Amino acid sequence: MNKKGPTLIKEIAERLGLSPGTVSIVLNGRGDAMRISKKTQQRVKDAAKEMNYQPNIYARRLRSSGKEQSGQVIAVFWAKEFADDIMGSFFGGLQSAVKEKKHKVEFVIHLYDSGYLSECKDIMTSLRFSGIIACGVSDTDAEFLNSNEFDLPVVILNRNEHKYHSVFVNDYEIGKSVARLFSARSHKGAGLVSVKRRLQGASQRQLGFLENCKNYGIEVKPEWIQEAEGRDVVSGYEATKRLLQSQEKPSAIFVMSFGQTLGTVQACKEAGLSIPEDLEVISYGDSDMFEYMSPSISSVHIPIELLASNALNLLILVIKNRVENPMSRILSAEYTFRDSCGGFPRDDA
Repeated sequence: MNKKGPTLIKEIAERLGLSPGTVSIVLNGRGDAMRISKKTQQRVKDAAKEMNYQPNIYARRLRSSGKEQSGQVIAVFWAKEFADDIMGSFFGGLQSAVKEKKHKVEFVIHLYDSGYLSECKDIMTSLRFSGIIACGVSDTDAEFLNSNEFDLPVVILNRNEHKYHSVFVNDYEIGKSVARLFSARSHKGAGLVSVKRRLQGASQRQLGFLENCKNYGIEVKPEWIQEAEGRDVVSGYEATKRLLQSQEKPSAIFVMSFGQTLGTVQACKEAGLSIPEDLEVISYGDSDMFEYMSPSISSVHIPIELLASNALNLLILVIKNRVENPMSRILSAEYTFRDSCGGFPRDDA
């Protein structure tokens, strides 16, 4: 006889001879925390799968309303290190996608320390969420993801991992493009303000820039490469100050994080260098304030809103169509040329 209606936790408990509380703990991803044996946890999960148990995510979140909601619960796992940089723009992009596509979703934000996404393993489950967007994934986090299996779709933002759905840019090509820009503008020496703790994308941009500066005959002296402690103004200032201490100076600087750029400009001014007359500056990543700085700052960037909307649209597509094979979307970077660095000559555009 075919059973009508959803399978209940009580039914799973009766079948296994366990208490409903034990079954509930396991299905809510708290089995390890409550020291329930791995064997028992696996029995519960196997039975839930066999009996086609479908957790009512919204009922758990909205018990007080007593209303069943249609839609998806999307968890955004965000590395805390990047919380201040682009989070506002990112969630603005999510909201734009919701309005444009009329998605019915609820977002849940989980901040984690970069390199410690593994600490969130117990809650990365379909018993809590419909899908996950993972942001700021480090190499260590990627190792964790690739060595585990999850029972819900995961979209990784700005990192290409073949096991998972992803939305990213070709970061190596961005670095190469900036080197080509400097070459087209006849620069013979270039500097780089980077950061010590880089994610995969930043490492690829740096590699693309340095390798292609060499290919274009642009000198990048070791002392012209300064890796800052952070992505903030002070870090940018201190790194640029070290870069400019050498007697011979580059005629262009690529700043790898837009948060550092104000510090770079200040360090140049203190060194008696005029931007762009003595030295051109371009930033990776854009900011509203760049338009109003003196000089205004040129940038190469990926609209964060576009990354966010593509990530959400891809995740909803995967959820609705039960897509198992990893899908990816590759986006292109954009230049915004202002006072600090001119654009490509017409023949090189």
